[in-house]
Amino acid sequence: MRRSIYFDSQYGIETYAMCENGRLIDYRSEPAATGAVIGNIYKGRVVNVLNGMQAAFVDCGLDKHCYVSVADLTADGNKLENGETDIPKTLDLHEGDEIMVQITKAAQGKKGAKVTTNLSFVGKYLVYLPDTPFVGVSAKIADNELRKNLIFSAKKQLAEGEGVIVRTAAPYATISEKRSEIDYFRNVYKDILARFKEAQVGELLYSDSPLHIRVLRDLMLNGGDEIHVGNSALYDSIQKLTVNYSHSAQVKLIKHDGHTDMFYSEGLFAQFVSSLQPKVELANGAYIVIDRTEALTVIDVNTGKFTGDDSLEHTVYCTNVLATQEIARQVKLRNMGGLFVVDFIDMTEEKHRKAISEELEKALRADKSKCKVLPMSKFGLIEFTRKRTGVAASDIMLKTCACCGGAGVTRSYDNLLAEFRARLLETLYDGAAIVCADINYELADKLMSHTALKKNIAELYPHARVYIVFHRTYRENCMYFRKVDSPSFVLPEGAVLLY
Repeated sequence: MRRSIYFDSQYGIETYAMCENGRLIDYRSEPAATGAVIGNIYKGRVVNVLNGMQAAFVDCGLDKHCYVSVADLTADGNKLENGETDIPKTLDLHEGDEIMVQITKAAQGKKGAKVTTNLSFVGKYLVYLPDTPFVGVSAKIADNELRKNLIFSAKKQLAEGEGVIVRTAAPYATISEKRSEIDYFRNVYKDILARFKEAQVGELLYSDSPLHIRVLRDLMLNGGDEIHVGNSALYDSIQKLTVNYSHSAQVKLIKHDGHTDMFYSEGLFAQFVSSLQPKVELANGAYIVIDRTEALTVIDVNTGKFTGDDSLEHTVYCTNVLATQEIARQVKLRNMGGLFVVDFIDMTEEKHRKAISEELEKALRADKSKCKVLPMSKFGLIEFTRKRTGVAASDIMLKTCACCGGAGVTRSYDNLLAEFRARLLETLYDGAAIVCADINYELADKLMSHTALKKNIAELYPHARVYIVFHRTYRENCMYFRKVDSPSFVLPEGAVLLY
């Protein structure tokens, strides 16, 4: 299976995507300056203590106050390999206390981020726990003898009170490489402790690596992989990283022509947009519908156009099996978390009902986010959970629709501006010296005030001229680009020079 990996960073936004045989299976996008919020460490101040819930709200300088519970103040003794830890029954925090916290779950909707005082640092081979005396091994390492050896080796490198979780890449690393990683995070932690004393409340004390470093850190690259990069500076950085992260595999590194948008040219932008749709077609003509609510996500499986060539039971079973694979792909692709309820098509045979639960569990096993699947109920429903990791794609790429009073969603301005840039670059790349773009007036306002985006286009095509025509009757996603070839061309009334 050919795996292609894509990285790009333009006008302050870094984006990553992965395809298998040209089909999108994963993508993320985040501001390059701030990165992902999960893993960030802040100096916070307790602003409200909820004794009835044994929890507190902490001001970390973010838009919403963060939430910490009593279980997040110390290590859980039940998870330790040896001995027990006394878990406090009451919250020993008071308003005004200044504490160091790390974000474990990003803010969602009206809820602020969830934080913990149990700090952890994720590396290539290990997760370093500076204050938690726990040694564990990734569940994906199944060999018992290997697990014992990894635990024994890890314990020899730890000081009193420290802990680690051994990651799946650890068996490929030398003892020296793992020791160096622990030493590095020890020094990082010492620096954080020193900075905490002088820092102001709400100050960021530590942030994880940029998106491309985190992705390459977690990937097990092989000789068949291709890495496409759409930015020169990013290309230089990745070129240095692949030497260390590919385990000497011959990974093909490809630099994209920066005068067009890489994701648009490779056909990935259309896949980004389609991944936001609730209805997903299956290969056999059946389909699933994904409906995200405040409490949970509901997925409905339908036969659609697929009628099968055998019995009804066999037709339904084949559709449900295919649906399990697509469901696993979609929840990862959309980075959805929480509780899911899947309404599979009714089957009469018990062995088929059991097999569908096993197929879904098998399909979700490849997901690095922890998933748990329950058996199918008598009503043909399967419940499963997926650990939240970062912000869902819909929260980034969609916004509440103003026209319907919040009943629906539409694409965000950032997402529309990304499409505008991509399509404009395609037009300029064809040799147009002057381009006239007709777009929605609200999107045009956002565009005219986006200094970084205008500067980026101007640097790529400094001798071109781009004019914007504002249209109040256009929908937000309507964009038309006209190449001006005739010297007698007269600009439309109200056209504004972009650059």
